[in-house]
Amino acid sequence: MVDTDPAATRGIGAPVGSVESVLADERIEVVAVCLPPGPRGAVVSACQSAGKHVIVEKPPARTGAELEFLLANGAAAGVLSAVMFQHRFALPPVLRSGTPERFAGAAATLMVSRHRPPAHYASPGWRSLPDEAAGGVVAHLGVHYLDLACQLLGTPVEVRLAHREDAAPSIDVRLSCSVGFANGAELTAMITSRSALRLEHLTVAGAGDWFELRDGAAHGEVDGVRIAEPRRAAGELRGQVYREVLAAVRGEGPLDLAALGRSRGVTALLDGVRAQPSLPAARIGDR
Repeated sequence: MVDTDPAATRGIGAPVGSVESVLADERIEVVAVCLPPGPRGAVVSACQSAGKHVIVEKPPARTGAELEFLLANGAAAGVLSAVMFQHRFALPPVLRSGTPERFAGAAATLMVSRHRPPAHYASPGWRSLPDEAAGGVVAHLGVHYLDLACQLLGTPVEVRLAHREDAAPSIDVRLSCSVGFANGAELTAMITSRSALRLEHLTVAGAGDWFELRDGAAHGEVDGVRIAEPRRAAGELRGQVYREVLAAVRGEGPLDLAALGRSRGVTALLDGVRAQPSLPAARIGDR
């Protein structure tokens, strides 16, 4: 464990050291970097260059350019780069291959409601600083199911903003948008931290197949086979990320669902959201 705040490491039951001591310790093979987006990239890069495999916290990078740098740096160092998008493991095996042709031209909807008090994103601290946080509720909570949409629908090519509320400059607390994908699919998304409702609900309706994931429970019909899988605890899904990474490190299997490279789609989507200015509201009846 490495942390600059002594109170954060008190009573964890694990050795506490510095970043430098971790990088120099040949016994340490994998480093989970659970920092805010601002300082994270430099630490991830240093770990990779020191020969450590990495598990990156979400959002995976501040920009698409930073993501590509980390992927290239990891490849040059010969290490694995993974990301903590544990909800990918809630997808049924038949939908894990990342083949967007299945849902070409699909209509998809996403609703994410994860309550946070107003001070969560507006009070002094990294969450209210655009360069440190790289966004608000969309980048930190909505990002999980936005990533799932990209796993199913492929590469986003256009983001159209419909509404946005910010608690601080570039720190969104409510946002709605539509996203166009290279395969012709369209996603309509609403993400908010303003409601007491706890909900994460993605629905994808293709020409023949359909799928929905609601609060971790999966339903659908793919290749004529019905899907009905119960919700699994987030801790169990996070454990699957670690197990896949460790198996890949030991040469016992590929780095697949947890691969950082599979984050290009959602990172491009977040880039598109950040690039969109808020639109003025037009009242019904205005000419």
